[in-house]
Amino acid sequence: MSVIEKAQELGQVLRETEEAAILQAAEINLEKTIESRNLIVEFQQRFQKIQSAQNAGEKVSDEELAIFNQIQEKAKTDKNIQSYFAAQKNFNDLLQQVNNIINQVLRGESCSSDCCDHCSGCE
Repeated sequence: MSVIEKAQELGQVLRETEEAAILQAAEINLEKTIESRNLIVEFQQRFQKIQSAQNAGEKVSDEELAIFNQIQEKAKTDKNIQSYFAAQKNFNDLLQQVNNIINQVLRGESCSSDCCDHCSGCE
């Protein structure tokens, strides 16, 4: 079996994890909730506007920063957005753990499949 085939197999296994299922459900829920989706879009647009102004050396008005901060606070309290971010973090943590194990194997280190608790891949 080629490296590419093994990578595809790993991708499929990751896709079938509980973390991936939870992330997918959170994404679907976020997309279905108009208020949450609009809040994210507005946050992203205002963030990009502020960032562009700062990169261009322009001063961002206090009013624009206040509006951005209000939107950010709303996003922090939106349960759909927070569920999505939590699910995304859990899935990213899983990917990081997989990446650590791959790197460990590439360095010639070993780790048992039931986790030895002595390696960086298991941490």
